[in-house]
Amino acid sequence: MIGGLLSKSVSRMALVAATGLLVGGVAMPSAKAADLGGDCCADLEERVAELEATTARKGNRKMSLTITGQVHRMVLWWDDGHSSKTYYGIDNTNSSSRFTFLGSARVNPSVSMGFEIMIEVEAGGTSSKLNQFDEDGKVGAQIGGPGSFNQSNVDAYFGDARRVAWWIEHKDIGRLTVGRYESAGVVQTIDLGGIGMVASSSFILVNGSFFIRGPTGQYYAMSWANIGDPAAAQGRTELVRYDSPNWHGFILSSSIAEAGDYWGTMLRYAGEFSGIRVAAGFGYERSKDRASPLVINPLDASVLGAPPDVQAWGGGLSLMHVPSGVFVQGHITWTDFNAPGHVANGYWGSAGGATKKDTTHWLIQAGISKNWFGIGNTAVYGEYGLASDWGAEAAGRNFAIAGFNAVTGVTDTELRIWGMGITQNVDAAASTLYLGYRNSEADITCTGAGATCAGAANPAAPKSLPTEQIHAIIGGAVVRF
Repeated sequence: MIGGLLSKSVSRMALVAATGLLVGGVAMPSAKAADLGGDCCADLEERVAELEATTARKGNRKMSLTITGQVHRMVLWWDDGHSSKTYYGIDNTNSSSRFTFLGSARVNPSVSMGFEIMIEVEAGGTSSKLNQFDEDGKVGAQIGGPGSFNQSNVDAYFGDARRVAWWIEHKDIGRLTVGRYESAGVVQTIDLGGIGMVASSSFILVNGSFFIRGPTGQYYAMSWANIGDPAAAQGRTELVRYDSPNWHGFILSSSIAEAGDYWGTMLRYAGEFSGIRVAAGFGYERSKDRASPLVINPLDASVLGAPPDVQAWGGGLSLMHVPSGVFVQGHITWTDFNAPGHVANGYWGSAGGATKKDTTHWLIQAGISKNWFGIGNTAVYGEYGLASDWGAEAAGRNFAIAGFNAVTGVTDTELRIWGMGITQNVDAAASTLYLGYRNSEADITCTGAGATCAGAANPAAPKSLPTEQIHAIIGGAVVRF
């Protein structure tokens, strides 16, 4: 009996306790839920304050901020006809490693303002600076001290400001950009095929600093960049630039730079018709900007004499059949240095004497770009191009470097390239893998009296300089963020 009574008492007590818990479970939390200033919230505020103190922040909440860019590194194998080597981990100047700060803010429904700061790698180990004697891309002392530029555990400086500019845009009037930016002007290849990181419009951004070699292995005092385009299309400088709104696929751009001595304009178009994607453009630019003197002297003839006058025209056309992925793209450029009386100022490779010859440069590429494997477009391509007279003068141009074979009286130059390759986009990683080959061949005509150029019977007679081809294979990746 006693056990039964005890059992019943315990059961009643348990029931009362459970009822109390149930009532408390309903009523008490509702009271605490209204108490937002409790210890839990104070702890949360403390942790937020700690995160804010240790995290990079924008200066204000009105201007948006986006950080973007890419890391582009590759392996280069080269063969100059007498020696070959592989360089590892270098930056590809076709589309250099860089990072960008972008900002924008809406002033009203029609007007926006913003900025762009782009910093790119210009240190050693870049493809346009390498040669047979220097795998670091910089001969001699580095910034901060002597020694190998990329000596183990010695850091290279990062780079320079590619773009630093602000802009203001009205959706019906267009955009005005002020600062360091690409000028309006000559249009080169518009890359619908997505192969520009391995097959650039320029011929000299991978092996331009390599020296041209002769049939017996001699090194000429000329680099491939001396006879190729200067990669100066839409050159970057300090300017004011206007870009119109898109009008039925057309955009008109104009810019003025320096002291008003450098200006240009271009018209571009993009559209699609019955599955054919079209991108085209044509531009003109003119520079009469004087080269800054090493020593300032108001009586210097370079200050008081005739100014430079360099003009360039160029256009590009690209077509892609979207269903099949077949594409054809290319460009052609002409430059006029207004010789005789030419004065060099650095624009469009204008170095040389008063008889600097006018130049041409063209390239055609074709291939197919399609998502065969489901991870992103695969592009297979071939290319051919020609650059004429970039290293020539009508009266003959001389090239001399201590220890190298001088080349004198150069009156004609041609740089021919052909190549092929493959690129593979990896959409899930915002990256592109590639492997490409480019062959470069030179035709150089000289009339100099030196042993390098002159014919035995008539030293003044034009003679073709015997040269070797250079082969370059590059493989790497662009990883974007």
